[in-house]
Amino acid sequence: MALKPLAFCTASVFALGLATMAHAQDTGASEAPAADEASPEDIIVTGVRASLASAQRIKENSVQIVDSIVAQDIGKLPDNTVADALQRVTGVQVTRAAGEAGTVLIRGLPNTATLINGREAFTGTARGVALADIPAELLAGVDVYKTSTPDLVEGGVAGIIDVRLRRPFDFTGFEVAGGGRAVYSDQADKWSYLGSGLVSNRWETPIGEIGLMLAASYNRRRFEDNTAFDFVSNPIASPATGAQIGVPDTVGGLYTQGDRRRMAYNGSFQWRPASNLEIYVDGIYTQYKNRYDTDFFVGLPKAGNVTSVTPDADYPSLASGVTVRDAYTITSNQAYKDKTTTYQINGGLKYDADDHTTLTSELTYNRSKLANRNMIVDTSFNAPTAVYQFDVGGTPNVDIQGVDLTNPANFTLRTLFDNHSVALSKQWAWRADVEHRFDDGFLSALKVGVRYTNRHVDSQATASIPLAATNPVLVSTLPTDFWDLSPNGLVGGRAGIGSFLDASGDYLLNNSDTVRGWFGQAAGDRPYEPNLAFADVEKTYAFYGQAAYRFDIGAIPVDGVVGARVVNTVQNLSGNGVESKQNYVNVLPSINIRFGLSDKLKLRLAAGKTITRPNFADLNPLVTYVPSGSTGNQGYAGTGSGGNPNLGPIKSDAYDATLEYYISRNTSLTAAAFYRKFDGYIQTYSAPEQYQGQTWLVNRPRGVKGTLKGVELAYQQFFDFLPGALSGLGAQVNGTYIEGENDDPINGGKQRLVNVSKYSYNVVAIYEKYGISARLAYNWRSSFVDSYNSGGVQASSIVADPTGQLDFSASYDVTPAITVTFDATNITDRTYQDRFKGLNANGDYSSTPRDTRTYDRTFEVGARFKF
Repeated sequence: MALKPLAFCTASVFALGLATMAHAQDTGASEAPAADEASPEDIIVTGVRASLASAQRIKENSVQIVDSIVAQDIGKLPDNTVADALQRVTGVQVTRAAGEAGTVLIRGLPNTATLINGREAFTGTARGVALADIPAELLAGVDVYKTSTPDLVEGGVAGIIDVRLRRPFDFTGFEVAGGGRAVYSDQADKWSYLGSGLVSNRWETPIGEIGLMLAASYNRRRFEDNTAFDFVSNPIASPATGAQIGVPDTVGGLYTQGDRRRMAYNGSFQWRPASNLEIYVDGIYTQYKNRYDTDFFVGLPKAGNVTSVTPDADYPSLASGVTVRDAYTITSNQAYKDKTTTYQINGGLKYDADDHTTLTSELTYNRSKLANRNMIVDTSFNAPTAVYQFDVGGTPNVDIQGVDLTNPANFTLRTLFDNHSVALSKQWAWRADVEHRFDDGFLSALKVGVRYTNRHVDSQATASIPLAATNPVLVSTLPTDFWDLSPNGLVGGRAGIGSFLDASGDYLLNNSDTVRGWFGQAAGDRPYEPNLAFADVEKTYAFYGQAAYRFDIGAIPVDGVVGARVVNTVQNLSGNGVESKQNYVNVLPSINIRFGLSDKLKLRLAAGKTITRPNFADLNPLVTYVPSGSTGNQGYAGTGSGGNPNLGPIKSDAYDATLEYYISRNTSLTAAAFYRKFDGYIQTYSAPEQYQGQTWLVNRPRGVKGTLKGVELAYQQFFDFLPGALSGLGAQVNGTYIEGENDDPINGGKQRLVNVSKYSYNVVAIYEKYGISARLAYNWRSSFVDSYNSGGVQASSIVADPTGQLDFSASYDVTPAITVTFDATNITDRTYQDRFKGLNANGDYSSTPRDTRTYDRTFEVGARFKF
């Protein structure tokens, strides 16, 4: 079935491309004029049309293989964050939750380097910046580099994402712009809002030209996600036959409700004291606050008198349902309060020594702090009867009978989890570059540079240890504001779980010492767990040299860049008396070649080596252990989570080729093929380990070998040749086919790369004319592996079903300065589902449900202005 969407997408690309070329031939125009050169007055290159034209021009003129997003007008990008905007780029996939796009994958891989205005940026102890923290309103554009050159910062096996923010010299003079939107989320049934503003100017002064720009954005989003779940299965004896049969340890669901707030401030100062000298200072500050609750309903199909077990008709070693008398059941509130503050300050200069030589240098300071707080309280009740069905159309169903789930007199206080963490990361980075250009000859430019970084990372956290109530009491005897009711109708009512009582998240966070006292704990935050604390000092020393070249093969012009980057990484990691030191050198050669087969047809070839260093948390040599609780019988003493100090950088040999046909200014048809060979690719696996004479299931990151290969097709066009109002129509279509596999370090053999969908595509219909700008966009990806080695006797690989999302955005220019907007996301109300798939403990293939998730649909109305 997955072949059909891709086949349709591919056919559409070539059919539309051929139709366009046929039209040019029919009119006798062997070289059709670019859109901005056309004579009809009704073809105006502004807005979306201009943005697509600019993005196409970047791709066409770039040395590397790159795809771009351009916000031609301030606030014009019809997405809320950088992550949201990137989902339309060829070969880019995103994960979605909490009302937004989260992790950004380039060709299925998360191992990207993230830059802001060409400078390395990060959030907390991660290698990359949280792209969702950067509001789309501040963007000038985003470039996704799929191949590299030596002058780009190392660190992106999957690719490099460069977020370009606006600067004062981007404008001709005084500029004021801003806007706001109100957002309704249907599952949360709440309104949110966002607003932004920008002011910029430039002046001629006695000391030269000066420019100053300030911008700000505020985004508040209330959201609700729903999940119904089956956990891993472990065997119990069937009451009817005594045979061992696999039953999920837990079955239930959760409502996640959040109130997320983001602030961003961006400032830029540019000074040109002479025509050949520019001095600048840029800064960006982002703050993320998220106060959210997860209301858990945790059914325990084995906790009580199991009166019947129904074998699954397709997989007899697993159960399809159970009936339990006097069923012990848990509800739980998980209250979170997260805060992240990140800023980057950069100062530099650019000096043209003469018409041929340019010197640049800049110093950058990054600082990011993550502080998270979490309190969880479990409450319990006993139901006379509970009927569990594990697969009703891919979703579990729970039928609790004979008890009022909203009455506090039926619930008992049970367990506390009291956690907090803090992570701080700081980095100084300095670089200097010299470029010399040649007027003619084989060499067009030589460029060399150096870069030094010094990064300090500190992380501390508490272990998630269950603390039992010293004197379990009925919830009805506690203060009435301690408890609350969850939302109703989980995953559209399919799970059978409605509203239930659990703790109030606000009460837990605002009255923490009172709650701690109920569980016999001292007042104040719990001490950090030594085994979770680590510190790292990482220094890098890089040098690069590259040559830009040009020559002709007959009538075909050829140009490109060849060179190498050499980087020495020195790392000192410590944690609870354990130290790990690494010192390694990587030589990263690369070559990019472009052939001008005609004025409009270009062939690119690229090859090179890349690296991505491990996340700092992945290197932590220590393990934290959590004993098994009442929520499951995993067959282990408990679970553990730790790092791997022996991890090295992910190394990749990369090969790319593209064929690009630029029909007009905003019309193109492109194809790409790529191949990656990895060594040390990092994925997390669970495996049994011995600790204190018992067997624990421990998660650790491991480096494996693997390959990734695929093709990309992309097409975009505005149909200017159509008559009248139809000439405002346009389209974007792109599709990606990927195959990725890696060595299985647990069982041997090969397995699919995690997160990699074999097929994905975007289909976007565009209209822009008479002041109207509209976009209807559908994004789809096929099945992918979420994770391996989940434990249990069922299949242990978790595989997600195909999923797609339809979004719409529209705007109307009331005047040249004022525009009103309307946006809608997740129009079709998509449902995410994944399953346990593969060989189960008996060596037989099985496919059983794991998660069903639903998300908000959002509807936005707003306006923006520019003067």
